[in-house]
Amino acid sequence: MRVHDVRERIVPGRIATVVVVLLLAAVWTGAGTTLFAGDAGATPAGSSGAAGGSIVTRTLTNAAGTRDFQQYRPVGAGPGRPLIVWLHGASQVDRGDPRQLRRTSVLLTEADRQGYAVVAPMQSLRADPAGTWRLTDPSNFVRGKGEASIVADIVRRAVRELQADPARVYLVGHSAGGAMTQNVAALYPEVFAGIATSAGIPFAADPTGAAAAIARTDRGPLPTLIVQGDRDSVTPPILGEIGVSAALGANGIRGVRGSSATIPATVSGDPYSSVVTRYGRGQQEVVSAVVHGADHWTGPGGVTVNGPALDRLLIDFLVSKHR
Repeated sequence: MRVHDVRERIVPGRIATVVVVLLLAAVWTGAGTTLFAGDAGATPAGSSGAAGGSIVTRTLTNAAGTRDFQQYRPVGAGPGRPLIVWLHGASQVDRGDPRQLRRTSVLLTEADRQGYAVVAPMQSLRADPAGTWRLTDPSNFVRGKGEASIVADIVRRAVRELQADPARVYLVGHSAGGAMTQNVAALYPEVFAGIATSAGIPFAADPTGAAAAIARTDRGPLPTLIVQGDRDSVTPPILGEIGVSAALGANGIRGVRGSSATIPATVSGDPYSSVVTRYGRGQQEVVSAVVHGADHWTGPGGVTVNGPALDRLLIDFLVSKHR
């Protein structure tokens, strides 16, 4: 059977659909609150402490639909830079993720420091009024279809326009964006050198990782980092455990013993302490970061459910990888 045929058969089963519906129902509570502002097009440099590169808003259309996306180009960065792709969570809910990039986020301030570019696909409010990626749409589990295909095409275009290094492209998302990260990475593994999620769920909600491994048969292991708050009221902590289990299975290192270290909040300066466990090495590496006391919402750095220190750890993990 051809890989493409296998991928077309990987659609969410009953368990996956129930899990995702519960996630969306919780996220949609309080829908209608606008949490972002700003005009499309070039954004002027921010003030002290904010990222100083250029932000432009563009649009991509393919057979699956049309979506806007933003590109961030750090000051002074030349061709061959890495590229990090950011997928936001629900934008139109209380304490949701802004669809637009924020100059004060760690993702952008670190881009200035480390020299990588950023691209951020944005969900259409016409497609989903809550600003949530449509995770229950079966087409998002099929290569070449659905919103996952739009994201993949946006990434390919950004690599060309930003002259990024195609061997150093990374994908990270929070909440629904974390779930979509897993979908896109499973269906288009040849595009990415590493992925990370915060409060997400694995591809097809499969705890074994078999669905992801089959979907990316022609790519093999994909370095993965999973962040989960242990008091998450939207994506229960068990989903973080399932995510780690799936990543270990998909990367072929199920059963390997991990090495754990606690990063106290008093040392990191983050709101919460994190327990970071590393499994495997190189392309097979999986990292779990459990944040003690954290709920579902992104922290002050805007990337994970903790703070800037854990955000930077996630970014450092990604940019250390090469395809």
